[in-house]
Amino acid sequence: MTTINRRFFLGAAAISPLTAREAAEKAMEEAVRISQMEAAGISTFADSIPSYVPVPDPMPEKRGLWDFIRDVGMPDWKHEDLKADARRSRTLDPDIAAMRSVSLRAKMNMQWERNYQHLVKRAMDQMRMERMKRAFFSGNPDVYEY
Repeated sequence: MTTINRRFFLGAAAISPLTAREAAEKAMEEAVRISQMEAAGISTFADSIPSYVPVPDPMPEKRGLWDFIRDVGMPDWKHEDLKADARRSRTLDPDIAAMRSVSLRAKMNMQWERNYQHLVKRAMDQMRMERMKRAFFSGNPDVYEY
C-alpha cells in the first residue's frame, strides 16, 4: 500500500464530492499496481515512478558461524569465549592426572587445552549432524522428530 504524501493529501482535499469516487478508484488502481510491482521485485523509488531496480532479498541466506570458522578461521572473540568455557572444568582426565613429573598447573593447562579442542570438534560435528538431519527431514516429509 502506498503512503499519502503532501501533494496527494492536498489534491484529495480539493476534490469535489462529485469526483471523489473517481479519484478514489484511481488511487486504488495505482496502489494495486505499485503493490504488484513490489511483489514482482520491482522497486518504486521517487513518487511511484517505476525504476525497475530489483528489490534485494530482505533476508539474505546466512551461513552458520561454524561454517564461517571452518572456511575463514576462528575470530578472536570466539576463541576467547571457548577458552573461558574450557576453563570451567575443574577435573582432570585420568591420563593427565597420572603424570607424576608434571605440576598441577601444567596438568590443568593440558586439560583446558584438551577441553578447548573437544569444544571445537563437538561444534563442527554438531553442524555436520544438523545438515544431515535437515536433509533427512526434507527428504522424508512424513517423518517428524518428536
